[in-house]
Amino acid sequence: MFCFDPTIDWSTIVQLVGFLVAIVTVFYQMHAQRNLQREKHRQELQVSTYEKIVERMSFVSPVGVAMTFHIVYGALENAVIKKNETGTYVPPPFDPGALDNDFKKISMGLWKIASTIQTFEIVASNLPLFREALIIKLRHLGDAYLPLVQVLPYLLISEKGITDPEKLLIPNEQDFLTLQANINEFHEVAYDVASFLHDIQVEIQNSLLGALFHRKVPVRTPNDKSYIVLTSEDHEMLERVRKFVKQNS
Repeated sequence: MFCFDPTIDWSTIVQLVGFLVAIVTVFYQMHAQRNLQREKHRQELQVSTYEKIVERMSFVSPVGVAMTFHIVYGALENAVIKKNETGTYVPPPFDPGALDNDFKKISMGLWKIASTIQTFEIVASNLPLFREALIIKLRHLGDAYLPLVQVLPYLLISEKGITDPEKLLIPNEQDFLTLQANINEFHEVAYDVASFLHDIQVEIQNSLLGALFHRKVPVRTPNDKSYIVLTSEDHEMLERVRKFVKQNS
């Protein structure tokens, strides 16, 4: 049978309630503090991860190599024009070995980027797909480079190749047309690679930092709608990426 203890008055009850409220408040504050620390750690990890990825993606682009090939082409044209005027052929001062080394350096950097992306694929759900698309373009870049590396040693003087200008191939009109087509093809693929790298960087940035800064970096929107953009923001484009990977795998 319940028996009311007269020694416990309302003042005591109020004190007990206050004590319980204080305990609950302390536990709530501790829980909130742990959540705050956990969220802070997560944000720091996201920023750190983004910095690691972008650091390895910086300053690597094949577009510069493509521009060099255009410069070489123009120099060859000028050399042939001067030969027709003076009778003496002076080849452009470009070393095919140095050009090849430049491409190899860029190519190695691009493949390292692909490897880095694989390491951090977990940061965005479609990153594995985008990495596959990038690798396909890197292979296309190598294929587009092959005709150029095969012909340049016959057009330019090099220490390990032809050292006598008279033994060089002086390009005729058809040679120039073929060379221009090959350079344009390389430039097109190089632009695609650079564009894919940009797309992947935007994807990672929005995935890791979008919620943190409450905004997203705009996705690339090429004027030519036939170009593929690596993005999770457009379902139709995402399907085009999947189709591109499937067709080229």
